[in-house]
Amino acid sequence: MNDHKGLLAELAEATRLQEGAEGIRRVLRSIYREGPVPIRDLARDLGIPVPVVAAVRGELEKRGLAVRDAGVALTDEGITALQAAAGIASCESFTLNGVFDLPDALWPLVDRFRAIASERPEADVTLDQSHATPETAIRRAAYLFEHDAIEGRSIFFLGDDDLTSIAVGLLSEHLGVRPERLVVCDVDDRLTRFIEQTAGDAVPVDVVNHNLRNPLDKNLVGAFDAFFTDPPYTMPGLDLFCKRGVAALGQEVGKMGFVSFGHKGPQDTVGIGATLSDRQLAVIEIIPDFNRYDGAQLLAGSSQLIRVVSAGSSAVSGDVYSGPLYTRDMRKQRG
Repeated sequence: MNDHKGLLAELAEATRLQEGAEGIRRVLRSIYREGPVPIRDLARDLGIPVPVVAAVRGELEKRGLAVRDAGVALTDEGITALQAAAGIASCESFTLNGVFDLPDALWPLVDRFRAIASERPEADVTLDQSHATPETAIRRAAYLFEHDAIEGRSIFFLGDDDLTSIAVGLLSEHLGVRPERLVVCDVDDRLTRFIEQTAGDAVPVDVVNHNLRNPLDKNLVGAFDAFFTDPPYTMPGLDLFCKRGVAALGQEVGKMGFVSFGHKGPQDTVGIGATLSDRQLAVIEIIPDFNRYDGAQLLAGSSQLIRVVSAGSSAVSGDVYSGPLYTRDMRKQRG
């Protein structure tokens, strides 16, 4: 098979996989990283029924992309196809043991990030900014990599005072992998200037100085594989930033979102789930206390990380939002 363009979509259609092309990519990546792997282990790890994974394996074998060898493994042609179709080349894997434990190999990146972050602008509390710790930034990058949100991917950052985009760039350089595109959208022009000046040449970051109260520019709508946001610490903030994030995603099923948001009481926690569901985002994983912040009294020093996938809706960026957004807005509204 010489033409790999559209391979993932072709395989998804041939196997009628509900998870679509993104699901095929996950199957191929898991086989590449772990193969040969028993079909039952593969199905369990991916959360896809065994008969469905078996159907994918059969289609891969039919095309000469995989063989059975004490499990399923990619052929040389399969590896070439994966690299060409998805931009995946790394077999690296991280085991994140608990919230605070980073693999030893990543601690030099924490030190590099700390040196960079020490020069960034002070947090603007009127924008609900509160800087994540260097360990958190690198942990986020490792988590994104583990969940296939970096290699060959286009990622949209809605606000980035934590410099997560820089952390992704550092990790990518460390692993020798390349995202397709990193774009930061932030209302704070101090941050966009800093990120633009700081991002390395090896993994550049594009910046857009934009107020997310306003719809995204057309060139950003439907253009990304994943979004990452640590939105204002309010329910309207969560809703608006996720709305813009969904608008930025390609409209295929399975595109990803990563949302860092403070811990809430039971009523607001229900509201978080409802907000994500209303935006056609399915919650896959919630990790309490994943994010730690420097001096974040508002967040009690930590927040949860929520991993979601898109149902593939055709949502657009929407209208201008003029209501309360940040914590100070909500306080003024309450009087």
